[in-house]
Amino acid sequence: MLQFYFLSVLLNIVAGLILVYASDFTKGTSLAASDEQGSDDFDFAGEDTDASETAESASSEGVKIFADGSFMNDSLFRLVVGVLGLLAGLLIIISPIQTDTPVIGDLVPALANILGSVALLLEFYANKLSTEINLPFFLQGIFVTGRRYLGVFCIIAGLMHFIFPRILFL
Repeated sequence: MLQFYFLSVLLNIVAGLILVYASDFTKGTSLAASDEQGSDDFDFAGEDTDASETAESASSEGVKIFADGSFMNDSLFRLVVGVLGLLAGLLIIISPIQTDTPVIGDLVPALANILGSVALLLEFYANKLSTEINLPFFLQGIFVTGRRYLGVFCIIAGLMHFIFPRILFL
């Protein structure tokens, strides 16, 4: 159905933008990466202050979609995007677009929907729960420390799925 196709494309791009640009809710929770495991954050303490001032002024002049008080940093919005993305990913696997090959025809966007949604839902629950969530190292690497790479994968999958709707695996 074309509705699931559009929903898949839209939710892939929105989830990817959240994972790449919005604030990380796992910092300070039990899911946060420890120093032993590494992190994708960089230490900018030794950099020139002019470069950091330029970056701050450029971000303050731009669109405030990802500012601290924006809807992209709202936990309820992330929960809704996560649940809808998970449903859209599962429905895309079950119901192929028009005459596409079942299951593998939309595999990449469905996988991107599911993985991006799981990352958003893990982030939501890690922020809300007081108990500790222990993930295996490789899952923590994918969903917590590699959230920006997962976000880029979601954005690319959504855009490629929109541009090339009938290509196998896209």
